[in-house]
Amino acid sequence: MNTQYNAGLYVRLSVEDSVNSQKRGSANPFSHESASIENQRAILYEYAQLCKWNIVQEYIDDGFSGGNYNRPAFHQMMEDAKAGLINLIIVKDLSRLGRDYIETGRYTDEVFPSLGLRFIALMDNIDSEGDIDFLPFRSLLNDYHLKDLSRKIKSVLRAKAEGGRYVINSYPYGFEKSPEDSTRLVIDDYAAAIVHKIFTFRGEGMSHNKIAAALNSEEILSPRCYYYHRRGKQNPYKGSKAWLTSTVRVILQNETYLGHSVLLKSGTVSYKNNQRINKPREAWVVRKNTHPAIISQELWDAAKANNKSYPSSLIRSKNKQPLFYGKLRCAACTSVLGYSTKRQTLASGQTTNYTSYICCLYTQSGKSKCSPHSISELTLLEIIRQDIRQHLERSNFDTNGAVNKIQEYLTNFYIEDLKHEHVSLSARLRELEVVFAKLYEDRLNGTITPDAFKILSAACEEERVAKLDEGGRLTEEINKCKRTIVHIQKWRDSIQSFLALKNPSKEIINELIERIEIGENERKPKQKQRSIKISYRFDGLME
Repeated sequence: MNTQYNAGLYVRLSVEDSVNSQKRGSANPFSHESASIENQRAILYEYAQLCKWNIVQEYIDDGFSGGNYNRPAFHQMMEDAKAGLINLIIVKDLSRLGRDYIETGRYTDEVFPSLGLRFIALMDNIDSEGDIDFLPFRSLLNDYHLKDLSRKIKSVLRAKAEGGRYVINSYPYGFEKSPEDSTRLVIDDYAAAIVHKIFTFRGEGMSHNKIAAALNSEEILSPRCYYYHRRGKQNPYKGSKAWLTSTVRVILQNETYLGHSVLLKSGTVSYKNNQRINKPREAWVVRKNTHPAIISQELWDAAKANNKSYPSSLIRSKNKQPLFYGKLRCAACTSVLGYSTKRQTLASGQTTNYTSYICCLYTQSGKSKCSPHSISELTLLEIIRQDIRQHLERSNFDTNGAVNKIQEYLTNFYIEDLKHEHVSLSARLRELEVVFAKLYEDRLNGTITPDAFKILSAACEEERVAKLDEGGRLTEEINKCKRTIVHIQKWRDSIQSFLALKNPSKEIINELIERIEIGENERKPKQKQRSIKISYRFDGLME
């Protein structure tokens, strides 16, 4: 029995691939070997159409390394495969899928077969339905290429840094790159005066919060705003218009202001993992007196003497983030809400952790911008529970019945209508092929003139292209409905779990809630009021 293949075309282009493709240029006689997005797409479409496979969707990761699989389009493709929307993945060559030997092998040997996926790497002549003995060797070569490239780039950067060159694209506030040599720093007089003021304030014992508040009260442009102001551009980052305590702290810790180059302080975990990590000081490249200094050693020492550690009552853990971390926004300034977790001793003598959230702009600006918008985690949990129950009671909503009705409607009515429309489009496309063939035959036989053929064939092609576009839209609409059917089951389970559990997990919160906007407390006689807007992932289903 012949399998009906629904193909997903996967296309990836890293920054390095893009540079190499540009170097080759249009003069390259082997156009099929180009790594460009357009050429990859053209090759895959041509092959899939020749095989008469149904092309469901193309998945494009432009500017993503093959060293890891943390890519948005790849994740979407795997979600569609799990939902049964595709059963075939086609890539131009194995390196497009990935260059990590171990992870690539896991996908081709375990994940794809477990999902019933056929995998084809076209230019490497790899097809999971045939002989794939050569696949591990090809994958190993791709992995080695990535490792060798990473090693060479790091060697070049370190050599330049050790030679006193400034090898970082960005430069510290207070400096700019020399017009004659982009690897040398020169002083920006206006910003340098602000840097000197910050160190002077700190040397006099002023806290980071108060320094930020003082700079904001004087309406001095923040470093990012100043950067865009000098270039005559609008600052696109809404949250960076004020001086923040974190900005002040970074400036006070930067030895570049002493005239020294301190480079390569951070790096990636490995050539397969682009996560940034801080290196130990002995791994830094430090070169003394490579550019003009903004502050003296005496002022640096005076400022450093006043540095203080965080209060020990705060619990800060990178491994365990609170339930609503990343979900909360200030309704007034749209900044994220930060959090603090403190240990509290109850009347019973028990010790518990108490988590609260507060506007980051308010705290980081030294309380000179916005207002607290603070709320405790326990209060927020109860507000969400009440909100969900009110939705359900107001509409007499039954989650199980609603999910079944939505699935039935999407499957039996909406999707079927789309499929019928798609069948009609396909029939019209076949008719247009017949019409064009007849026109061409009439042109050869002299039945119609060349000018008439040109006009009629152009009209035929215009309609064909329009029908193809409409077919693509219908296919995407069908796939969107199928994804909704898969996801609403998770939504129902999330609601039931959230209402049943006293302490819901972060995973349930992520499934249920998109974001929450926290308004400020409005104190009125005998009561407090505040606006809290909760955006659920399936807004509208409970109405």
